[in-house]
Amino acid sequence: MFRTRRLAALLGIAATTALGLVAPPMATLASATSADWVSVNQVLVNRLGGVSVSGQVSCAATYERIAAGSVQYQDDQGNWYPIELQPGDKVNLAANTDNYTVTQPSGRKAMIQVTHGSSRMNPCFLQYPFSPDGSPMPDWVQCAPEGAPCGWQTDEFGYDHDSLPPLFDYSPHGKFKAGLLSVRDQSIGLLVMVAHFSGDTLTGWDDYFVPEGSYSTVSTTLKAVNYRG
Repeated sequence: MFRTRRLAALLGIAATTALGLVAPPMATLASATSADWVSVNQVLVNRLGGVSVSGQVSCAATYERIAAGSVQYQDDQGNWYPIELQPGDKVNLAANTDNYTVTQPSGRKAMIQVTHGSSRMNPCFLQYPFSPDGSPMPDWVQCAPEGAPCGWQTDEFGYDHDSLPPLFDYSPHGKFKAGLLSVRDQSIGLLVMVAHFSGDTLTGWDDYFVPEGSYSTVSTTLKAVNYRG
């Protein structure tokens, strides 16, 4: 039996309309220290001066804490309990990762800048290649066999990366050009999805939301390249 209790959008699935979900228990990380991380690996610039950013993200450290019983959730009565994994359980973790600001100098004093805010959560750790509604993860969701890291890219709710080219952001301050630019990215929030199994049979899901997530951030300067698609 599928069970989740959170208004969430994961991989383009609108929970409020497609699944009729209600909010899951709120979870909290037992420690503010986290070895989760996010990186920016590439920035593309198209002919119109837009930018598309991509990188990698890992919530493997948070998974280890969940497996150790160090992540707690709060029930409807306000009581706190550890998330306890059972033999055979598989864990998927998702975060809002494409929250970034791209900046590039333009002339002596001018600056081109665009800020992008993520509109949906995508995997940062993946043990089971399906969403709670039963749909398989899209081809563009690529995580390492051990669960993390996972790729991320400029995204918006409902955008089909499997059939469409990269999504580009445009600045009101001018056109980005190939060359050095600065990117600051933040991966925030965390959705914990636990799939329960009896043998090879999926028996249900439990979902937990961690509002503060791991707050993984990165600031980097790298060379943007022209998009040839």
